Amino acid sequence: MESFAGLQFDSSFYANLVQNGLKLFAEIKFTATLNYTVADQSKLDSMFGGQLPVDILKKEASMAVERTYTNLFKEACSPDELKQKILTHTDSVLKDPFFSDWEGMAGVRLTGVSDILVQLDPKTEKMISDIKSVHSVPKPVPTGWKCICGTVNSGNFCTDCGSKRPVRTPLYRCNKCGWEPADPHNPPKFCPECGDRFDENDIK
Repeated sequence: MESFAGLQFDSSFYANLVQNGLKLFAEIKFTATLNYTVADQSKLDSMFGGQLPVDILKKEASMAVERTYTNLFKEACSPDELKQKILTHTDSVLKDPFFSDWEGMAGVRLTGVSDILVQLDPKTEKMISDIKSVHSVPKPVPTGWKCICGTVNSGNFCTDCGSKRPVRTPLYRCNKCGWEPADPHNPPKFCPECGDRFDENDIK
């Protein structure tokens, strides 16, 4: 029996993907190695004159991948699940009708598909990246105010005692740029926006 060997081949198929609730129909580029052994040299001699039909094997491997995974990904999955599913179902490629009779017909035993590389088409990759970026932007956290009774509120009236939200009246404002300190009772010595020094002219 001839020692282990492998043939690199390329293929593609289409898959339904879902990212953050949005469905995408994507072309998947597939590159892998088809592994085989020559189990019966006499059959190979009889069928192909002893020469491995490399081009035929590559073409049929490509078609088997396309059929296997196009059927598998009719139901949508996430891009992260895509490769895991592909790796789990490599045996299904070898069971494709084009491959099932190779050993009986030509003495070539197909043993596996390895070195798999899966790539999304650039347009789909960009769409997924854009969707992730939109959903990764943190939502603004609403700021509240603390009532004299101690309750923190977000509306205009205290939910505990009913007091109205006080209007902030800063005691200081920078005369040069207009910046106002968050704590009107403890302004800095210098304006953090323009560097101007606070003095009595800045008192409102």
